[in-house]
Amino acid sequence: MVDLKDDPIELVDSRHETWVERYEAERGRLRDALAAAGLSDSIVRVEHVGSTAVPDLAAKDIVDLDVVVTDGTVREVATAIVHRLGGKRYDNHDGWNVVPRRHDGQRFNVHVFGESDDGWKVSVATRDVLRDRDDLREEYESVKRRLADDTDDLGEYSKGKTELVETLLDEARTETYEFAFEVPESA
Repeated sequence: MVDLKDDPIELVDSRHETWVERYEAERGRLRDALAAAGLSDSIVRVEHVGSTAVPDLAAKDIVDLDVVVTDGTVREVATAIVHRLGGKRYDNHDGWNVVPRRHDGQRFNVHVFGESDDGWKVSVATRDVLRDRDDLREEYESVKRRLADDTDDLGEYSKGKTELVETLLDEARTETYEFAFEVPESA
């Protein structure tokens, strides 16, 4: 069973093409598993998010997916993923569960979000800005490397990125970007 804190905070150089292939395979496994569980209609969208979704960005070798589902089905979907594909379900709140899992040696963090939860919107908006803005991507990588050198605590590592994530969200709200949702005010 995979624990959220199993892997050390260790950044590797971008393996973007490989991570995209692994995301696509995991997305297929998730869709098949949820179809077998009779939950296909719950899926709103599946997104490759996090640093592995951004070309030329160092990342922890963990592929993050946001599985956005209809409100009220988060726990049911996350539980079905665990039962059909393995992993461990972490129940953050009604709108967000996380299922860390491994498949063929690759670690995945499957974030199951309710459609109205802002968490997936933050992930998609920041991903798109990092894909578009070389300067912010370089700054983000620099912050991540410094934090990875300074701490082994995942909470501290994540908290240390908050200020820059807020900058990314501010950028995402400019007229340069168009999203099918309102970009949240904060992470």
